[in-house]
Amino acid sequence: MGEVQMNAKILDEVLATDERIRYVGVLGGDLKTVASKTREDVKFESGKEYVDDLLVNLAAPVVLGTLSRFADKCGKLICAGVRSDRVTLMFFKLGELHVVVLAEPGPPLYYNAEARREIPSPVAVRQRYGHI
Repeated sequence: MGEVQMNAKILDEVLATDERIRYVGVLGGDLKTVASKTREDVKFESGKEYVDDLLVNLAAPVVLGTLSRFADKCGKLICAGVRSDRVTLMFFKLGELHVVVLAEPGPPLYYNAEARREIPSPVAVRQRYGHI
């Protein structure tokens, strides 16, 4: 499977896990967006490109850069999240890539997994796509 096909499959699979997910992006090792997708029925006021820029240029380097400084004491980053009253932002490490998920606020997505459908863990996604 080529890189573009793999990224497209990751995007579709993550969007399918929960209807509260509005946006998913794949960031390269340099934290720049290599692929992204928005749920079809979601329209961002400022446009998807603004969301890409906001996530890549602001949130990703701040959150992931800060957490990477603790790797020697805490170990490798698996996932990180930020919740506000308007949005939930999650980062998952996938090999050399990061998957960014922007979701509607509410209970954490993992808590609803049994009631809806099983949301794959970051480890399961890494194993499925060969990034271990």
